[in-house]
Order: sequence, then structure tokens, then C-alpha cells
Amino acid sequence: MDEPLSNTPLFIASLLRKHLKGTLTPEELQELNTWIAASEQHQRLWKEINDAGAQQEAIREMAQYNGDAALEVFLAKHSPAPARRVHFLWRWQWAAAVVVVALAAGAYFLMPSKQQAPAGFAHNAAISDIAPGRNGAILKLADGSQVALDSLQNGTVATQNGASIVLSNGQLVYNPGAATNNEVAYNIISTPNGRQFRVTLPDGTQVWLNAASSIRYPVVFTGKHRNVEVTGEVYFEVAQNAAMPFQVAAGSHARIDVLGTRFNVNAYDNEESLNTTLLEGAVRVMPLKALPETGNGIVLRPGQQLQLSDKARVIDQADIDKIMAWKNGFFDFDGMDLRYAMKQVARWYDVEIVYKGNIPDIKFYGKINRNISLAGLIRGLSGTGVHLNIEEGKRLVVTQ
Repeated sequence: MDEPLSNTPLFIASLLRKHLKGTLTPEELQELNTWIAASEQHQRLWKEINDAGAQQEAIREMAQYNGDAALEVFLAKHSPAPARRVHFLWRWQWAAAVVVVALAAGAYFLMPSKQQAPAGFAHNAAISDIAPGRNGAILKLADGSQVALDSLQNGTVATQNGASIVLSNGQLVYNPGAATNNEVAYNIISTPNGRQFRVTLPDGTQVWLNAASSIRYPVVFTGKHRNVEVTGEVYFEVAQNAAMPFQVAAGSHARIDVLGTRFNVNAYDNEESLNTTLLEGAVRVMPLKALPETGNGIVLRPGQQLQLSDKARVIDQADIDKIMAWKNGFFDFDGMDLRYAMKQVARWYDVEIVYKGNIPDIKFYGKINRNISLAGLIRGLSGTGVHLNIEEGKRLVVTQ
């Protein structure tokens, strides 16, 4: 009797590829998690998929093919015949290769251009390594005490003004209760470099924090508005409550008025502009520094991005996949210059970027899963004309 489709390498490979591209449906995610948990063999394969050396081998082979057909040609060459039974781990190696290529070919992973394959891939000898970022944050309570959320087990973390704060599978959830006094108690969640985190606010709003970010919020929303303050990069899925509009203060740059929506705010101090990107719903961005073109604020439509610096610029068709790559577990370097890419690397791996000589004027293309180690990322970048070395003191030295 033939294996069910859901047990075949091609079916699982398709799920893995969708996972790496961030396009899994909830049902597909459940199927993938079930498969990973089913055996140690599957878990070993899952780790192998993220091996930088295997990724580079796949890129080398894919470079033999032309243009957008590269992935399809590779799949056709390496996929097992549909009628074959697959029972052993070694039979899954082509499935692993398929996923490696999916990772590599999202936009031709880290190639100098979409038309030119890398000429070679140098390997740094005896290179030290730095682990990728992970889930974790610091919670600052209303009394000033701090709780490191990285090391806690599931359960109640604290109670603030009647609200219980519960850590559940890497996510902090606020369960509002009856306020114990009339004072407004504020909490702050901050992610240092090398950390990311998710929190459910007292009103049910879902918040994701990128590395080096923070959000300040009351443990119980009262009054006419739901006000929060953010730094760094934060993604919101705001719970609807027309009677109490949601407002976000993005540092000293702008206020964002929200009407039940999904949007991303990039407010890092070391970036050239504050970027607000709307995925769904409606927001009005009010710059705190008056600009002639902003008037009573700029209302964004889904798919638009506002770039705010010494002037305001609206991008009508923002690259949502690229903007949201961090939340979906990727670096998306497609069309990105070196300096901007290195800022992302610095925050995620908690390293200092040091440039020696002229900064190479190059752009990267493609995306890679953020769970790869820094040494793996360096090996991936070695064919782009950039030389990276990890030095003591968590310094990443960039030379051409």
C-alpha cells in the first residue's frame, strides 16, 4: 500500500519550503510541527536543513541552472520518484536539499546579483562562532523591579494592579482583573540585542518586539485612549475597540492613531527614518515635529509605508514580505546595501560592526533563516565580495 501523501518527502519538503518563506497556513504549520515531533530522525533533519555548509552546496548546484527555473530544475532532478516508498532517514536527504534550495532561492540567497551566481565560496579557517538571537526579554514592573523572562518557566510572573501576568510558551500574557487602586501602573518590556519577544497586552492586542526594542504600557487600560510607547521595531495586531482608540508614541518622532489594524513600526535611533508600514486597517501618523506636507497627519492605506525623517515620504506599494521578514524568522537582504544589512546583523547577533578600509558598495539579494549562527552567515556571504571575521570582544570586522 502506498504511503499517504502527507508522509512523502515531497509533501513535507513543500511544507518546509513554505515555512522558510513564511507562507504556511495554520493547518500546514500544525502538520509540520507534528512531523518534526514524530521522531528524532525528523528532528535531526530539521537541524540539517539549517546547516550553512549544506546551503552552500545547494547554491553551487543551483547556479548551474538559469533564472527562475533554477529551483524547479533542481527539484525535478533530486525528487524521488512518486511511486517509491521512503522508510529511512537517508531517503530524506533530497527533501533536505529541496528545503536548502528553497532557503537559498527565495531571491537567490545572498548572490551578488540575480543574474550572476557566486564564483566561489571561501571558508574561513578556525573561525569562532556566535549563536543567533533567541526568544527573551526584560520585564520592568511598576515598582522598578526587573524580571529576566529568558530563564523563567511557564506560570504567573507577577500581579500588577489586579492584572495577572503569565508567561506561556515564550509569550507574556496580561489577564486583566479588578484594579486595586486608582493609580495607573506601567510595565516595560525591552529586548536587548540578540533577543525578540511577544506579548499580549491587557486589551488583547498582540505585540512582537524585534531585537533592541521596547514597549511601555499600562497594566490596565483606562480613560479615553489606549496609549503605549515604543522604541526600536515593533509589530502590532491591535484589538478593536472603537470606544477607546489605540495610540502609539514612537519615541520623540511621531504618534500613531490606530483603528484596529496590523502594522509595523521601525523606530531605531540609528536608522535614517522612522518607518510605519500598514498591513491591514487604517492608521494616522502625526509627526511630533511639524512638517509642511503632513498637515493634520498622514493616513495610510494597507500596503503603504510612511518614511519620516526631515520630510515625509509615502511608499504606495511597500515590500511587505521584506519588511516583516524579521517577525517571520528571516533576514531579507534583497536589494539591501551592506551598511543597512550589517545593522540587522549587529542587533540580532549582539556584535559590534567594525569597518576596515572603504565600505564596499554592494547590494545583497535573497533571504536566510535567522536561526543560523554568525559563522554560518559569514560563510554564506563569502561569495559576495565582502570579507567578515569574528574577533574577540564580539566584534565583526568588515573588509573588502
